[in-house]
Amino acid sequence: MDGSVLTPPSDLAGLAEELGRLEALVEAWEPEMRGMAHAYRRAIDALHAEALRRLVRALQGSDAARAALRDAASDEIVYAVLRHHGIVKPSLAERVETALESVRPVLAGHGGDVELVRIEPPRVAIRFIGTCETCPASTLTIDAAVRGAVQAACPEITDIVQVRA
Repeated sequence: MDGSVLTPPSDLAGLAEELGRLEALVEAWEPEMRGMAHAYRRAIDALHAEALRRLVRALQGSDAARAALRDAASDEIVYAVLRHHGIVKPSLAERVETALESVRPVLAGHGGDVELVRIEPPRVAIRFIGTCETCPASTLTIDAAVRGAVQAACPEITDIVQVRA
């Protein structure tokens, strides 16, 4: 780096890209220096996590503050930081996507994929892509793979429907 001061990005994708770039630089360092950088990051993360937990705890006592906290957590960057520190749980959409990720390798092995179309609890609509789209066994795939994965991750989802293109 040339030591010049750059304005950091203000969007989540830009910030994540910048962090990734910096992490790649650190990974190229000698093991001792890399270890110190990782220890420093863990210490900063621990400090931030504890500060955020205390802030959230302090705000829990007021209905207005809880509402403001919910509003703040709807910001993608605030949400990402709170998720990183384990302060908020994954959203329903994140849990459904994680469940679908777990069945994608099986579907990919047959030349297909699955995409989330919409979530309307207690129902999730999915669409098969590729060879899975026209496969006569797609109903069995929903029952055997998709339903099990989604309901294990999201017990509040009781109905999974297939949407055709």
